[in-house]
Amino acid sequence: MNQVRPRKVRIALIGLVLTSVFHATPVLGAILTRQEFSGDFTLVDATTPPLENFLPDKSEYSGFVVYSEDGTLSDWEVNVNKLNLNLKLDSTLNVNSPPSVNFELSSGSNWNLIVDFGIAFDAPRYSLERTSGSEITLIGELGLAGQYIYKDPTANITLSSSNTSIPEPSSLLGLLFGAGGIAVSRKAGKIKA
Repeated sequence: MNQVRPRKVRIALIGLVLTSVFHATPVLGAILTRQEFSGDFTLVDATTPPLENFLPDKSEYSGFVVYSEDGTLSDWEVNVNKLNLNLKLDSTLNVNSPPSVNFELSSGSNWNLIVDFGIAFDAPRYSLERTSGSEITLIGELGLAGQYIYKDPTANITLSSSNTSIPEPSSLLGLLFGAGGIAVSRKAGKIKA
């Protein structure tokens, strides 16, 4: 009986030490950058006369991209008012399937977002690009209907960063060790008693 108590205490102490060590380990996180943009697009090119006649000369737009340091895109949205273009993470448009989305982060905070609904089947493809400074370009490809390009050389762009917490498995492991140590010591106490 006297040997059981010190053993219970030792196992419980080991569990508590492991719990406190693992719990004190800093939580890792990813830094996410959010770029919000807005302004007025101006039509600079349309490849076919029907498109040129159909498209507005100017349009307000807004949107954002959220990405990690390695260039992984986690959220995005683009709205171009006079084109009735509202694209976001779960967009399907008229094709009833999600687009293929490609995001490339280049030097600094410049990027290129390509949203492709299947151009091979005459579905649209859009490319939104932030180039040097605060210029934003939108290229729309509409299959056989042709292509158009809008630009805004002086876009309003704001950047913000945030950390995302990723729970470490080690802190959970420490808690399991602590709970397991107490449970084993109780069971051992009952058997010996």
